[in-house]
Amino acid sequence: MALIDDAAFVAAGGYIYIADPDTAKPTDIKDPLAPGNGWESIGHTSLDDLPEFGRDGDDPEVKGSWQNAKLRATTPDVTYSVTIKSIQATALTYQLYFGAGPAAVQADKSFRIPAQPRPQTKALLVVLVDGTNYLPLWHPRVSLLGSDAVGLAADDFVSFPIKGTFLGSSLISNAIGEWAQIAAPEPPPVHGGE
Repeated sequence: MALIDDAAFVAAGGYIYIADPDTAKPTDIKDPLAPGNGWESIGHTSLDDLPEFGRDGDDPEVKGSWQNAKLRATTPDVTYSVTIKSIQATALTYQLYFGAGPAAVQADKSFRIPAQPRPQTKALLVVLVDGTNYLPLWHPRVSLLGSDAVGLAADDFVSFPIKGTFLGSSLISNAIGEWAQIAAPEPPPVHGGE
């Protein structure tokens, strides 16, 4: 593998968007504040607890035969997820945390918390920002629901931890997402005969 200095990415900032399930991946993000039609920002998230991408499941198990003790490794069952800490007390945050749709917003703008939460399935786009470089991470189907206690502190923002479990999507042959990569820069063109 080549040493690509520009591919070493610092998540100095970022933006998180949701859309209807199976919303197509943005083709070319020129501005992280404008990923394209259909994407809605979830707003401010915690600076101290950045989004955390998780992996849960089995490790490969080595199976052997009498003739070869390490013949093959099994394919483990793995679930991938992301945990986000929203710090905005808004209807959208409540919908994702408490597991309710827009109908839970009442006429006086209060939010009615359901007794039986239902995960909200959305498309998810996380745009990491490092200076003028953007790294989009797209997941067309994600099941979102509150994952832990609402965080309260006298010297910090109220935080709402929301866990998104990545689901397979028929848009991408039942894969769970596509992450951009920073490729090696193109070599300059060579002009012959000069």
